[in-house]
Amino acid sequence: MKRKFRLLHPERIVAANKAYRLANRDKIAAGKKKYLAEHPGQQLAYERAYYIRYPEKGLAKQESRKLRERAQANMQRSINSIRHDPDTVYRVVSRAVSSALPRFMRDDVIASMLLAVLEGKLLLDHVGARMKDYVTGYNREYDTFKTLSLDAPMGGTDLRRIDLLEAPAACEADEEDADLLMLRGGRFPI
Repeated sequence: MKRKFRLLHPERIVAANKAYRLANRDKIAAGKKKYLAEHPGQQLAYERAYYIRYPEKGLAKQESRKLRERAQANMQRSINSIRHDPDTVYRVVSRAVSSALPRFMRDDVIASMLLAVLEGKLLLDHVGARMKDYVTGYNREYDTFKTLSLDAPMGGTDLRRIDLLEAPAACEADEEDADLLMLRGGRFPI
């Protein structure tokens, strides 16, 4: 009877199994852990058979492990170099940051890059390539180059920025502007 029900209603069986697994997650994990402890070779044999059947997945896993180990080694090398030879690291970062920046801005960017190297967020190999990110971050933080409205009131006063601009001098009727005269092809008065 059960077998016939399973064959006729597989979606109900799948839903019931899923609900059981969700409700008893800890119990299932403990049972699996106990089984693997009692049968250590089973899991290894299963993994070997799996990677023999799907060799590209085994190679992908091996490549990802190599990349992870290489990244860890690079990060450790950067951290160790700043600990043991900070002058060289400062020189590398200082050369990467543009000297065209104002001094106060350049110093802050260098400090944030050195901190990132020390924390392992920035590798010494990528200092030159990532310099732009740190300059952009500085500009976002301090907002040095922002657009100001001429109609906005200045802080603490009733003045607007447009009030501080000089109005052009009024031209007298008998004097002609030398630039306009030249554009029209006229002669300059002597």
